Amino acid sequence: MNFDNKLKINISFFILTSFLLLFSCASNNPNLSENHPEIEKLWVNYFENLSSGNYEEAVSYLHTDVLFSFNGKGIEIDGTENLKNQLIKWKENLDSKKIYLKLHSIKSERIFKKMTMIDVVQGEYSIGSDELQRETRRYYHFYNRADTGWKLYMIAGANVED
Repeated sequence: MNFDNKLKINISFFILTSFLLLFSCASNNPNLSENHPEIEKLWVNYFENLSSGNYEEAVSYLHTDVLFSFNGKGIEIDGTENLKNQLIKWKENLDSKKIYLKLHSIKSERIFKKMTMIDVVQGEYSIGSDELQRETRRYYHFYNRADTGWKLYMIAGANVED
């Protein structure tokens, strides 16, 4: 990994941390932020396409340059074909574990006029028994660009509180 990529990832982590701090502060004072249900619907459409294997449509909800951040590690994936391949690998991983995901809760916070964060909690369920295995929590960041509209540009894992 060259210096430019490391710098880009470090800057992305700084931005992610800033968003999480803003989200935390905004959550404590609901009058400063607002819900953004139309972006929640975008996320639901994205996830329905992803879960059903419609990867071309799922990728259409993503910027062509997306940062995935899980367990303190960031991976930047650039380009539609690379993103599509990443989504396919993710779905194959779920299938190999014989699990499916079910939405438990979704909240949105408009961070700025052109930026919204979606907080999603999902359950991982066994395909054979429909038994809940565990809950996962992810933050999905959408940005509104004039040329492409609202697109998902960052996905970050989070701890699920007990």
